[in-house]
Parts: sequence; structure tokens; C-alpha cells
Amino acid sequence: MNSKITKRRVFAVMVMAAMLLPLLVGPTPVTAQSPKKIVFDYSHGQYSSKLWNTTDLQLANNLTEMGYEVVWAYGGINDTILSDAVGLVLGSIYGESNAYATSEVTAIADWFNAGHKFLWVGYDSDYSGAYINDNMTQILEAVGSHVYGEPTSVQDAYSNCGASYRPVANKTGTDPFIADVVAGTSKVLMHGPTLLYGSNSTSPGENVNPIALEDKSIDNVYPLLYYGASATIADSDIRYPYAHNDGDTGSFVAATLETKAGENGTGVIVVSGASPYGDYQPMCSWKYKNVTLDGYNLVQKAIDFGIDYATTVPTTTPPTPAPLDMTLVLGGIGVVVVVIIIVAVLKKR
Repeated sequence: MNSKITKRRVFAVMVMAAMLLPLLVGPTPVTAQSPKKIVFDYSHGQYSSKLWNTTDLQLANNLTEMGYEVVWAYGGINDTILSDAVGLVLGSIYGESNAYATSEVTAIADWFNAGHKFLWVGYDSDYSGAYINDNMTQILEAVGSHVYGEPTSVQDAYSNCGASYRPVANKTGTDPFIADVVAGTSKVLMHGPTLLYGSNSTSPGENVNPIALEDKSIDNVYPLLYYGASATIADSDIRYPYAHNDGDTGSFVAATLETKAGENGTGVIVVSGASPYGDYQPMCSWKYKNVTLDGYNLVQKAIDFGIDYATTVPTTTPPTPAPLDMTLVLGGIGVVVVVIIIVAVLKKR
């Protein structure tokens, strides 16, 4: 048989097989991309009508424009509200009546430890003893955090919004990993806040070996924000700080970002010494007491960066192989059969 004719017939067979393949296998399904869901807690005393109409609403609108679905939780934290959520932001809470129930802590831990989730936990000071920082620590222990809020308060007589108990954090982290998160941030309101400490224990829930994060680093923990050099620890109750001393002065760590968190090492946690939203006046404020601020920049970028990292970082264990798609198998068999038939017909000719 002429070699040119043979080549033409083979080429014709290949073209016909390519044309038949979509008909035998069927169209590739198209999956719609839904906005990533972020839950903000409003069910533990964080809601304020004044803030909802200003800072909180603006934060929600900005995140929506960035492609997120913002959900406000008014009825507590549970499996239902966390369903399909990739992010959860918990603002400061006040009073025993607003504490998180054990069932809520369990729901948060189960959700986060399932993997690829972002969690932000905001603390407050111990001023007047009305703030339930232990409850926030309980949540962080349940998800394996290595950063916690000190049971104390921070004041700054120089860098503030009209009063020392409204310090303005004015220094950002320098690690290249979080450079994009802190870019453009210079003044963040930390209203009635505390500072943070770390624990490098393999069982962080025990809070052993407390570490002053401004002096010593912990793997996968990145300070995002520091108080000014004149910040001072002013303890307001009989419980003293773990890694610091009452009366200490310096650029204490005000907020951190931790990666590789949770049981399978794919979670991201932000911990802050003040509330990112809600509160008397949150970190996301752009102006307070005639002081221009840019905390909204840090809050939005930290949320966006944390969710993006958590949802794209690979798991630490090999994924389970996907089940064999029988549609593709049968379609492939069908193509082979068609090719054999065409070749047989061509040979007879």
C-alpha cells in the first residue's frame, strides 16, 4: 500500500477519534466559583449600632468588594453558621454573660481543625476585671495556637487617640513573608488593649514556657504589629502577666499571624490585643479623636492574606486518590472501539 495513502488514512482516523471523544465522554462539568464566606461574631456583646453604621459596615462593604461573602452571627457560633465558611473573626467580649459556651468552643475547634481555615481572635485588657480573656484563650488552646493575650493592659501616654488607654500601635513587622500585609500601615488604634505572648510548647494549651514575642521568635509566628516604644504595662487586677512584668515599657507585640496551625497544619490564626471590629472603637477605624488612622488597611489585608494562604496551602499528608471516573473509562473504551472499526474498514478498501 502506498505510504502516503496510509499516512492520510491514519490521520483521518485520529481526526475522527478526536471528534467523537466529546460525544462519548460528555461535556466537562463547569463548577461555579462562589464567594468565600467569612463569619463575624455579633452574638457575644460585640454589636454596637454606632459602629455597625460606620466602621463595621465599611469593613463588610470593602471585603464584599474584594469578593467575600460577609456573614454576621447574631445567634451564637455553631456548625450551621460555620457551614461552608473559610474564615471566622471573633471580637472582644465583655462580662460573664457573654462568654462562649463549651459547645461553641467545640464547634470552632472542629471547624478549624478540619483544615484550610482562617481564624482571628481579638483580646481586650483586664481593666475593671470585666473582660473574659480566658474564654478567648480557651478557643486558641482548642485550635493549637502558639500565641495568647496577656491578662493585663497596655497604655501609652504619647502615641494614642486622646488618652493613654487608647494607644496607637505604630510599628509593623519586618519579615518579608508578611510584607504585603503590613504595607501601608502606620497607625492602628488599640482601644483598651492587652499585649501578646507566645508558647513554643508542643502542647500549647498548657501555656508552658511563656515567651515575650518582642524578644524571641517562634516558628511560623509572625508579629504583624507592635506598640510604640513608650507603651507601658498597667495591670488592673491581681493576675499578673505571664511573660512580662507590671510596669514594663517597650514596643510589645500587638498582633500576630501564625501559619501551619491546626491538626493538619493548614490553618492560619491572627491574634490581636484589641478587637478588629466592634468594641468601643475597633482596629479597623480610619479616624478617632481627630487622629487619622489606617488600621482598616491591616485588618482587610490580614484577612485576605490569611484566607488565601489557608485555602491554598497543601495538606501535610498525601491526599486520598480520587475515585476512578467510569464515564471517562467507558468513553475511552468507546473511542478505541470506533478506531478499530474505522481501521478495519480502511484495510478492506
